[in-house]
Amino acid sequence: MNGRPRLGSARRTSLPLGERTGADGAPAVKLGSARRPAPPPRVEIPHDADRGLPLLRLSSEARLMDDLVLGDHVKERLQYIVDENAKLDDLRALGLKPKRTILFCGPPGTGKTLSARIMSSMIGYRFAYILFDSIVSSLLGETATNMRKVFSFVEEGRYVALFDEFDIVGKSRDDPTEHGEIKRVVNHFMQMLDTYDGDSIIIAATNHPHLLDGAVWRRFDEILHFDLPGPGQRREILEKYLGYARHDPDCDLERMARNTGKYSPADLAQICKDAIRFSVIRGRDTVLNSDMEWAFNEQKRRKRAIRKGA
Repeated sequence: MNGRPRLGSARRTSLPLGERTGADGAPAVKLGSARRPAPPPRVEIPHDADRGLPLLRLSSEARLMDDLVLGDHVKERLQYIVDENAKLDDLRALGLKPKRTILFCGPPGTGKTLSARIMSSMIGYRFAYILFDSIVSSLLGETATNMRKVFSFVEEGRYVALFDEFDIVGKSRDDPTEHGEIKRVVNHFMQMLDTYDGDSIIIAATNHPHLLDGAVWRRFDEILHFDLPGPGQRREILEKYLGYARHDPDCDLERMARNTGKYSPADLAQICKDAIRFSVIRGRDTVLNSDMEWAFNEQKRRKRAIRKGA
């Protein structure tokens, strides 16, 4: 398998508290095959004509699949898509195209957005995050116009474009609560997917696949389901995020993994980050099991508050 981009081989090592260099408090990522490209030329980002808001946000990613714990099937499919796009010219010579439209489904916090960013890094395309709050307009026809602008922009370059919370525009046209404008947008989006012919990879992600129009599913080349982690994966996630700091060997991660059956990777990462912060506040350079228990209780409280507000 030499010579192809790999989705993860870098090994993380524990860092003392205070030595984290990432913007989100994590260690700087070992780039490996995920090299940050040279600064790209400036491009004209499309805007909403009425409000002047940008319709997407561009970034250059430098990440590895080691940043995320996923099931083997999802990792294999993501790697396959990366490999296809690495062989773009070879496929074209045979009259073939790689998979370019992908639907990510799964509960919140299971790694859909991060997977899209990682694919951007591995393939070497810039990451385009589509801003639905800018695209959706109260003016008749303006939402469809904004969607056309986004597709035209993506088709003219090479990006990994993420339509997050895709159910906003992919809702079932049979939903009696939706007005005619949204139904027209769904039709327009499907038409644009059908006629899309660029090199960019378009990823739509949803936490609510049951809301999507039945006809939308057939428009995607690949559909990936992201599940909540099992006990072994939860233990791996806890070890990974707690590995960003020194921690007491007595931290009972096995018990924590057993007690977090309905927790997403994002929930588990939050527990570890809260435990590290708590230990810093208490003036320690080592995370204790009591810090993890405190952080676990905080996350339970947070989840209860979210359910109450939903």
